[in-house]
Amino acid sequence: MAIEEDVKGPRDYLDAMKRRRWRLIVPAFLVVIIAAVVAVSIPAVYESTATVLIEEPEVPREFIQSTITSFAAQRLQVIQQRVMTTQNLVSIINKFDLFKDERRQKPISEIANGFRENISMDLVSAEVIDPRSGQSMQATIAFNISYQDSSRRVAQQVASELVSLYLNENLRDRREKAAETTGFLAEEARRLGQLVGEVENKISEFKQRNAGQLPEQLELNLGLIRRAEGDLADTIRRIQLLEERKVALQSELSQLSPHGARTIDGETVLSPPERLKALQTKLISMQGVYGRSHPDVMKMRREITALKKETGGTTDVNDLKSKLQLANQSLAATRKKYGPKHPDVVNLEKQIASLKVAIRDAGSSTSDGSLAPKPDNPAYIMAQTQLKTLDSQVRSLVRQQAEIRKSLKAQEARVLKIPEAEREYLTLKRDYDNAYIKYKEVKAKQLQAQLAQSLETERKSERFSLIEPPQLPLKPVRPNRIAILFIGLVFAGAAGVGNVFLAETMDETVYGSKQLASIVGHQPMVVVPLIKRKSARTGRRWLIAAVVLIILAAIAAGLYAFHVYVRPLDVMWFSTLRRFGFG
Repeated sequence: MAIEEDVKGPRDYLDAMKRRRWRLIVPAFLVVIIAAVVAVSIPAVYESTATVLIEEPEVPREFIQSTITSFAAQRLQVIQQRVMTTQNLVSIINKFDLFKDERRQKPISEIANGFRENISMDLVSAEVIDPRSGQSMQATIAFNISYQDSSRRVAQQVASELVSLYLNENLRDRREKAAETTGFLAEEARRLGQLVGEVENKISEFKQRNAGQLPEQLELNLGLIRRAEGDLADTIRRIQLLEERKVALQSELSQLSPHGARTIDGETVLSPPERLKALQTKLISMQGVYGRSHPDVMKMRREITALKKETGGTTDVNDLKSKLQLANQSLAATRKKYGPKHPDVVNLEKQIASLKVAIRDAGSSTSDGSLAPKPDNPAYIMAQTQLKTLDSQVRSLVRQQAEIRKSLKAQEARVLKIPEAEREYLTLKRDYDNAYIKYKEVKAKQLQAQLAQSLETERKSERFSLIEPPQLPLKPVRPNRIAILFIGLVFAGAAGVGNVFLAETMDETVYGSKQLASIVGHQPMVVVPLIKRKSARTGRRWLIAAVVLIILAAIAAGLYAFHVYVRPLDVMWFSTLRRFGFG
């Protein structure tokens, strides 16, 4: 006979739970008690939070640009790294005497890491409109600084200290960056100023070295050249006029006697010098006609020699030269009219030859001319004075002409050197312009940086403002005791059901007619009563007593935890009485 398989349905499980209800209740109750103890024993952690607002500058950015160009979120990350240094954290730990027990056992760096984990910073962002592009963007407008500790007061104090560090670090960082920017621009402006000065010195030395050869002096040099050429032409013209006057005056002077005419018995008697001069003139003419060997010529020469001894004078070389010049001019004019064989031409040529011989003889004469009598004819003296004046003027104009030619040559040389000097000058000018433009730009930026530094010093730029100081926390942020209890209840149910399932699996006792029929193969003919042992009844009593004690202990622990961590029972009692009108 085949034995039917024992298949349990929902009713069988319900019967098993009823039959083994204490195995369900006791483990579940123990797990609940453990969860309650854990929820009560974990110390409460309080969090104090401060909110800092990132305020816009009081002076619009369009007027004064700040030297701090990074985004607020980026600066906050940098500030956080600087604030969260081990040195700052150790200072806070020592100030508030935190982690007393840990400091005796752990290194300070490990304690600082644990302290750092209790600090948090959360950014508060909002969607704003970028004034430069007009597009919407996410911008950080505030941030929260929090600190967690088991003590309410310590959490508030440490949070306040952290806020102060953040605010001070931001202020110090902005001022340092503004000062560094201003200092850098000032140093750069000083360097560029020196460069501009050096180029200016080079340009000054170049101008001194190339005075008169600079490109901007081209028109001036050309004007000076035109003026010098005009002066030179005027000087030449004046010399020509003076030379013409001088020739005319010499001609007039040759016709005047140095000595005035004398009259004896109504007849004009020439003075010895006048007679000597007249004989010398006549001698030249006769020598040109008859030659030097003619008796009349020789006689006249003897007479001239006697007059020379009488007067103690010599032949007037200047007079002979004047006559020679007049004879040359007459010869030139005569040759234009007549041929070379014409008697007048021949006579003039002989006369010129005689004058040259006379001039040579007069130049070789060693007689002292100082013994010759001085001219006393006023007309002669005046003409002679005018002739000397003309000679002086001519010599002055000749010197002036030489100076003008020298100056003109120098000016022309300068004009020729201008293209070569212009290349070097343009190079220096370009270097100067570039250096000066950079210098002006840096000076403008330096002024802008100084204004920005003033904004930072007077706290008129973007700044952090504490709008919500850290408050004394009233409720802990952890642990979540309700969640722990809820999880304990879930595990309690699972523990009780699991215990019942395990006991039912390992128990070989036959419960019910269905199990008996599955074992013997037939339905039972009679009812089999439940057999209870005395030891089982005694054990159940002790179990009930233990459960009652555990429940009482749990209630007492719950009341104590509520009194300590939630609200004092006496305060709650009096509050309840006042609410119902009994207090």
